[in-house]
Amino acid sequence: VHSLASASLTGTTLLARQGGAMSTARSRGSDGRVVEQVPPSPSPTALLRFPLSDKELNLKAVNTILSSAQSREKALKIVQYSAKLLAYCLVRAAGNLPSLGKHFEGLAKNLSTARRFFKFFRWFKHFEDIADACAEKDSSFKQLLYLDVAANLVADVAEDITSLEKVGILKKGVLPKRTEYYSNWCQLVLAVVEIMVSRIKAQRAREKASAPGASLENKRKNSLAQLELSKYYSDLVKAFWDCELSFANEFAFILSGLFAALVSTHKYALKVLK
Repeated sequence: VHSLASASLTGTTLLARQGGAMSTARSRGSDGRVVEQVPPSPSPTALLRFPLSDKELNLKAVNTILSSAQSREKALKIVQYSAKLLAYCLVRAAGNLPSLGKHFEGLAKNLSTARRFFKFFRWFKHFEDIADACAEKDSSFKQLLYLDVAANLVADVAEDITSLEKVGILKKGVLPKRTEYYSNWCQLVLAVVEIMVSRIKAQRAREKASAPGASLENKRKNSLAQLELSKYYSDLVKAFWDCELSFANEFAFILSGLFAALVSTHKYALKVLK
């Protein structure tokens, strides 16, 4: 009995308190006395986590996200396409609502112009992707990655040229009338290339996630890869409207833009929080 009592005092005993929903640990210290350790209470925001991550969505995380220019630009994109959606519905409504719809149309256009300031010189970042393309072992996929870098550079430079007139740096009429139209076609080609690249990346991520004993990290990467692929499909639908194709639909264009904005904001917010 004496030996059992000593063993129970020497070991650590966990007592669950139902009223306070807290566990208390007891252990014997170096001086022979029993020491009671109470773990810190969880943060009130501990249950509010950023989707597909372990990051808590608290005030510090929100400030970190907002400090990133890319995250703020994508957040503006959400507001822009939300305004477009409201305008689309209100303009087609009865009564005085169409006038309110015109207001939201103007808001969406202003937000589109504001976003262009954030996107200037965005094409510089694509030079970093060359190293990833060089490191790729699959020769056919490597060539596709090089094509992806080139398509991104051309599309972003073309958008910058268009933005020079859109934001008022250049006087209207300096650039050819169809400059924006051809820039939109660059975006359409880019969307097709991005879909080809993302499908391969998504397939690789799915294989890792479906392997026996796959880690939570690999499963999350798979979910993110599938989301990114769906985002590029949305970009393609959006490009159909921008390129004025006969089968394009404005409502599909707005919904695709809004979905792409949500996915992109989540993607860049995760990068900032890492």
